[in-house]
Formats: sequence, structure tokens, C-alpha cells
Amino acid sequence: LPQRQDPLTDLLQGGKWRARRAASGKKRLGPVTRAAVTAGNPVTDAGDVAGRGKSNAGQTALHRSTLDMIKSEKLGIFSLNTWVVHHFRHLVAQVNALEPAMQALTDKQLRRKTREFKKRLKQGETLDDIQAEAFAVVREAAMRTLCMRHFDVQIVGGAVLHAGAIAEMKTGEGKTLVSTLAAYLNALVGKGVHVVTVNDYLARRDAEWMGRVHSFLGLSVGVIQPGQNREERQLAYACDMTYGSNNEIGFDYLRDHLVQDPNERTLRWPDALHYSIVDEIDSVLIDEGRNPLLISNMSSSHVMRFPVAARVAEILRRDIDYTVDLKMRTVQLTDSGVAIVAESLRSEDAPGEGPGEGSVEGEGGDASDPDDIFETRNSFAQFVLTALKAKEFYLRDRDYIVRDGQVIIVDEFTGRTADMRRWSDGIHQAVEAKEGVEIKPVSETVAQVTYQSLFRLYGKVSGMTGTAKTEEEEFKRIFGMPVVVIPTNRPNIRKDLDVVVFLQALNKVHYVIQEILKMNQLGRPVLVGTSSVEESERLYAMLQVEHPRRFAHIQVLNARPENAAREAEIVAQAGRFGGITISTNMAGRGTDIVLGGNPEVGDMVL
Repeated sequence: LPQRQDPLTDLLQGGKWRARRAASGKKRLGPVTRAAVTAGNPVTDAGDVAGRGKSNAGQTALHRSTLDMIKSEKLGIFSLNTWVVHHFRHLVAQVNALEPAMQALTDKQLRRKTREFKKRLKQGETLDDIQAEAFAVVREAAMRTLCMRHFDVQIVGGAVLHAGAIAEMKTGEGKTLVSTLAAYLNALVGKGVHVVTVNDYLARRDAEWMGRVHSFLGLSVGVIQPGQNREERQLAYACDMTYGSNNEIGFDYLRDHLVQDPNERTLRWPDALHYSIVDEIDSVLIDEGRNPLLISNMSSSHVMRFPVAARVAEILRRDIDYTVDLKMRTVQLTDSGVAIVAESLRSEDAPGEGPGEGSVEGEGGDASDPDDIFETRNSFAQFVLTALKAKEFYLRDRDYIVRDGQVIIVDEFTGRTADMRRWSDGIHQAVEAKEGVEIKPVSETVAQVTYQSLFRLYGKVSGMTGTAKTEEEEFKRIFGMPVVVIPTNRPNIRKDLDVVVFLQALNKVHYVIQEILKMNQLGRPVLVGTSSVEESERLYAMLQVEHPRRFAHIQVLNARPENAAREAEIVAQAGRFGGITISTNMAGRGTDIVLGGNPEVGDMVL
């Protein structure tokens, strides 16, 4: 793996800070603790980050407020997180000082800065040398194209990303805008930057939205989407900036390693994995980090056994013929279950009553002896156990949907359909047999990689999320990436209510309905999160039955094709006055819901 050494990692290890202390001859003020300042608390002196540009009186008040909040949280003012953010106050000051000069430039002159930066890099300057000026250029470009100006704390966030660390920023603090700073700066070296999102919808949205900033400055922007052919993907990866989901980029990496002709590769080798900014990095590298991406070849052997095993599994009784371990997700046949499986081998429905596909003859299993039905890996009992797993652990409209005669996986983390994925070890075939649809051949893995392994191959990785501090030790251990909590631009006034626990699910649903009714009467928009397609549709049906007139315009967002196709419209209007939106975790990470709705997208009722 490439050896990474960046300013932030060095600072976190204490090297530069201690060196500067020793060189200045100043006495060390106290031990640097590893307690993090919680997001929402300013962590710098007045004028360092959040308070620049205010009056001296306002700065003094902010400074006192900062001290009070740090003391109230029982955190040392010299905590590691405090010093890291404090370290970047010089960069923020430089960017702010350059702002008037950038505002005075014409669009053409501002765009010409990109060419100037590239020339200076070729002449020996480093990215750190031009960082402040590049950030100032991006800030001005964002203001002209998006009418959005980077706050000082967002400048800090961009610096953290450039340093190869993780910026924890709370909901609504503008992580997407922050990414433009580090993305632009690192794209100047000409090796490509990957901005990684958790789904294809966000990749397309961000490429169109933030891509306007980069295009204005003369950089090319590409986006990876499902269904693109090889030429389209090659063009997208050849751009200065490429937006794509972790899933799409991972599969492109695997496919590139299977092709014989180098010209058929889609990524830009040998610099295919130069730098990536991962949005919702804890979801990608921790929650899904160990899940392998698989590319498989199909084998038609044993396909005929799955329908028979599914019929046998249907007649087996839970806790009588087999037991279930929900934690380990395993099933085990009891003596009565083994007897039923052995009897099924002698019945007219049993597979393998003669030679040919699906036959058990000659594989070591004796249908007359129940003890021998597990003799081989391909024995009929193993197919029955797989069918029982499909019956118990893989539920329709929760783990998958049936669309156009196919079993389509619903990703448990994103709530979206994963059309290119199939369960391994015969599970997908067992589910297809359970649903009575066409059974595709069993897959044999030819290439695989986990997200953790994939992103460790990048020359530099950084990330953003609202919830990374709890996984900081794992990020440090696996990737050597520290987590820095970025202070909020304004104090957080959101109220986080206590969790309410119910002994019965029905009581919980009735409580939720009453809460929806109460909020709707006040005109407040309501977003209801559910865990599955089935649960979202059940709640919608109950609301329609109990209050058909009041809840006539409820929007449902889940993996159903007709609902997923309207995702942009549903999300755009979820914040409208009196709006009610029921969603799976499709509207989870990275979704921007504008209060009041968005009159530019879809129909909006005022």
C-alpha cells in the first residue's frame, strides 16, 4: 500500500505541534487529550473560524460562549480536535483575505485561475502552496453559479478532506458543498478525483449540482450510472471529476481486472485510484465495508433441485422439524426433519430418480439411510437447508421484491434495489424457487473485493459523514484516518426527543399515526421512516383506512419501480406545508429536504 503522510495526520500525531512549541521556546500549556469536542460547539477563539468578520464585542462574546460550552461538556480546551481545527484558522484567514480580489475578477479571469494553478504545479509548487488561493476561487465560483458561499467552518471541512482525514459534519451543514473545495484542489494534478456517493441518485444529483462549479472553472465532470456502456464509462472516468456510487466504481474495478485487452478497461490506468472523497464514509467503509462485491459465472448444475427442496421446506414445521438460530442465521434439521427429507428422496417428487441433472445417484447419499443424506456438499439435504434459510431469513418486500418475474435484492442500507447483485451459496436460487419464478443458474465467483480493500488501494482517501466519531478507532486502525469534528456554523437548536419503546408493534403503529395527525394539524411536514417496503405500505394503508380524507395525498417512497421513479419529485416536496412522506431508508443518508418544498420540481401546493 502507498505510504501516506499528510499535514493532518502528522498534526494529530503531535509532530508538528510539538516541534513548533519546541522551536518557539514556549512552555507547553497542558496535555493534549483525545477527547473530541462535540459537533455544534465552536472550538476556536473569536475570529479563528466561525466568528471572523464580526465586531470585537461579538468576538469576545463568542469566545466566552466557546469556553462555557467546552467546560460544560467537561472537555479540555486543549483537546486534540480543538487544536486541529485551530490549526486551520490560518488557512481560513488567508481565504477570507483573498475574497475581495476574487470578487473583482471577471468570469473569464476567474476561470483562467485553473490554468494558472496547473502551470504553477508543473513548476514545482505543491497543492498546499496553492490551497488557500484555490479554495478562494472555488468559494467565489460557487457564489456565482449556485448562489452559495462557503462558510468559514466549511473551509475547515475542505482542509480536513484535503489532508486525507474524515470530516464529521452535522446534518444540514453542507457536506456536499464542502467536497467541492478538496475535489477541485486535488483535480488540478490531472489524475482524476472520484466523488463517491451511497447511491446512483445522489451521484447524478451531485454531478449536476456541484458539477456546475467545476465546469465553470474549466474542469470536466463525469458521472457513472447503471446501464452505461463501456465507452460512456471510459469517458466519465477520463474526466477531472467523476461522481459515482461505491457499488458502480467497485464493479468497474473488478471488471477491469477480468478483461484481456487493456483498451477495454474503463478506469484510467495506471492512475485509476488516485484520490476519492467518500460521502457517508461510515456507511461505505464500516457498515458495508466487509460485504464483498462479486462477479460470477453461471453454472447450470443442480438447478432442478431447488424447486423440489422448496416444496420440502414448505412442509417442514419450525421448532418441530427444524430449529432456527436468528442471531447466527442458521437452521438445523431435527430427527423428524431428517426423516422427512429422507422420505422425500424415496418419493415420486424426489430429484435424481435416474441419471441426469439434479441426480443424487453416485454422490454418496443413500436415500434409505437418513444419516447419509448429508454426506456430500451437493446432497439433497443441503438444498433443503438452503431452502429453509430462504423461507426464514429472506422475506419478500423486506429483503427483496419480485419485478417482471425476477427476484431483485433490496439493499438493507440504502433501501434501493440492487439489480446487479445476487445472493451467493444458492440462496438466490432458493428464493426464486420459493417465489415460483424462473431459476437462474448457480453462480461461481470469479472476482471479488470488499469496499475496505478497494478504498485502501487509493493513493489518498477522505470522507464526510454526520456520524463518524463512534467508529474513529476502526478508521484509524484500518485506514490510518483520523476523524475531525467540524463545528457548526450556527448553534444547533434541534431537539432530539427520547426514544419511545413499545411492547407490541400494533401499539407503536397507532402511536405513530396519532403523532402524524397531531403534526399535520399544525401544518408541519412529516417524514416517517420505515424499515422495509412492506412496513411502509402497511402504514400507508392504515392511514388511508383511519383518515381517508385528511391523508389523501400521502407520498410513499420505496423500492417499488413506480415509486422509485418519482424519487426526485417526492423528496423535493417532502418539506411542503402539511406534507406527509412515508419512506424506507431510501430517503436516508444524503437526502436534502427543503422546508417549504421546492416549487421548481414537480407540483407544489401552497
